Amino acid sequence: MKNITLGIDMTILTRREFLGNVIKGGIATVLPWDLALAQTKLQVGTMKIGDLSPFFLAQDRGFFKDAGLNINVTAMVGGAAIQPALASGALNIGWSNVVSIYQGYAEGFDYRFIANGAINKRGSNDVFGFQVAADSPIKSAKDLHGKTIASNTLRNIIHVSGQHWIDNNGGDSSKVKWVELPFPQMEPALVKKHIDAFVAVEPFVTVPSKVNKVTRVLGHPLGGIAPRLLIASYFCSEAWIQKNADSVKAFTTALNRGIDTHNANPEQAKATIAKHTGLKPDFLKEMALPAFEKKILESDLQPLMDAAFKYKLIDKKFQPREVISKYALV
Repeated sequence: MKNITLGIDMTILTRREFLGNVIKGGIATVLPWDLALAQTKLQVGTMKIGDLSPFFLAQDRGFFKDAGLNINVTAMVGGAAIQPALASGALNIGWSNVVSIYQGYAEGFDYRFIANGAINKRGSNDVFGFQVAADSPIKSAKDLHGKTIASNTLRNIIHVSGQHWIDNNGGDSSKVKWVELPFPQMEPALVKKHIDAFVAVEPFVTVPSKVNKVTRVLGHPLGGIAPRLLIASYFCSEAWIQKNADSVKAFTTALNRGIDTHNANPEQAKATIAKHTGLKPDFLKEMALPAFEKKILESDLQPLMDAAFKYKLIDKKFQPREVISKYALV
């Protein structure tokens, strides 16, 4: 496999170098607190979803600042956009689902997870939903044969989880038609009968089914794959990690403080999620959130590795530890 390295070098200046640059720059006065506040800048690609609750909390509570980091956030539509931005050097750290990382790694990119992210747990933290119209005659996976089903992208995590759910519940995923639709367009398309069903992630499960009450949830696809699995997490280029190990450690330390804060008071954390996502707080009362833990486990990576291989999203399996940074807490 050809190894493709990415990222940009972010050298941290020593105090002497910093002062030397200030003098060369012609700045007459440097205040003591200016030096104290000098921090490492990181470009981070995120999404406006509840899965990033610990990150939002770390921002708002100043955990990144405490760790010596100045975080510049770019909210993006998903890993499909975040990965190319990171590969170009525009981002240092990104958020991506695990299937996209597997695909990128299989293609030769040196992606590594540096921290734990969003964990799906069957029953308590199911965040994907397979939905049909509330008045639809579709009651089972077999009833989906010949129907049109929407996924936000094809050949990725939502799509493969939907395929698995159909095949695991008495249906045949090869007998349905899959189309791409952005999550916000799925509910309107279903109401107008342009599609027969869709697979989505929160909040596009709770809002149409429990708030607007126009859809019915047939099942929770990720919970059908395994009792628990990692959905998505924070990743970097291995080349960038090797040059910026201290920044990676600082980021993980701050994020883990965010995880502890979320777990100490999940209901309070929902107010932070509402602020960063634009969701109404009332929606969040009904909405399932993923679980958050500090250790990233190989066993949490394996289920979607197996599913991605089964449905030919990757052409070979590899050891999950190959995409986990040595600086991640395991």
